[in-house]
Amino acid sequence: MERPVVSGTACDASGAKFTVVGISNTPTTDWAQVFRALAGTDLTLAGDVAALAADPGASAPGPGSAPGTAPGTASGHAERPGAAPAGPPRLSMTPPSVLNLNAYLMYAIGKAARRRLTERLAAHNLRLWHLTVMAMVADLGPQMKTLLAARLDMNSSDLVKIVNDLVRTGHVDCARDPGNRRRILVRLTPEGRAYLDLLNADIASTDDEVLAPLSASEREVLASLLRRVHHHLDPGPAGTVHHEPERFTEVLRNGSDEDGRIDWTRSAEEIAGFVEARRPLRPHAFTHHAGRRLDVLTATVSRGLYSGEPGHIRHHEDEGVVVVAGADHLGGGRPGLVLHRVRNEHGAEFRAEEYFTPGTTGGHDPR
Repeated sequence: MERPVVSGTACDASGAKFTVVGISNTPTTDWAQVFRALAGTDLTLAGDVAALAADPGASAPGPGSAPGTAPGTASGHAERPGAAPAGPPRLSMTPPSVLNLNAYLMYAIGKAARRRLTERLAAHNLRLWHLTVMAMVADLGPQMKTLLAARLDMNSSDLVKIVNDLVRTGHVDCARDPGNRRRILVRLTPEGRAYLDLLNADIASTDDEVLAPLSASEREVLASLLRRVHHHLDPGPAGTVHHEPERFTEVLRNGSDEDGRIDWTRSAEEIAGFVEARRPLRPHAFTHHAGRRLDVLTATVSRGLYSGEPGHIRHHEDEGVVVVAGADHLGGGRPGLVLHRVRNEHGAEFRAEEYFTPGTTGGHDPR
């Protein structure tokens, strides 16, 4: 080993690849010994560094060779027709005992899923924060940067950088609030909305990769359970009703319990029609409030316009209990859903004004 520089590639236990470059200030460095030590860790070596680790007598590349190649070949290995690239077996593994820990499984699966999602976004020159900001603005409508940062639990200066990136690409713009000229709102542009739809369709294949062992019905069950756990850990602001985002369909026959769940990101007109369509069916249209299931028996579209997060409850002197619905794309508010009659999880029916008492979070819930 009389070469002061040697290079190759390696990957860690998660499969992430990176370049290995060894530089020495002496011409007699024993690179074979160095890389044999690395091979004893959870790194998987490839190329010349793998050859040096496996064979102490192997020669390092000559001065004219490209990094990662060995003399006489283009890849650093003797070519055999139809042979897979040679390399040491992967030694990393998960301790069997931790497979009984759900928290560990969610961490490990989440790490693998995040890596795949990050790679898919990188192909579009985007990061996960770019997708998250675009999705939040698409779901809730134009927002001030300070509010957007708070909702995403994100550092304000980092958010500004992400928004500036999206402005440069034409996916969002910043405009004055028509109702308050002192406020600047971040808005999704028509081009950004079309691009977000395209992006979501493209990265949806990540689900297929990660959940390949599961059938379609098993994936639905898993998704529902994960959303329940997510809501337990991140319940959202007080004074809101919430839902598990499901595909909105008008079910005209009895189906699963999930068929009646209200999606508050839909417009008030759609939700009012959905509530009416579910009246003769089981389950009725329903949501959750203060951790309890609540059936919505009758509801109409409000006359006034309301701003805020979808699912936020407003008490209006004339209209009664109004739930904010849909995305506020123009920043001027949108019709909400006026609740008239509701039923709690014990089967007791109430007028909405009786159940949602101003200043309380749970309403009346007799046992």
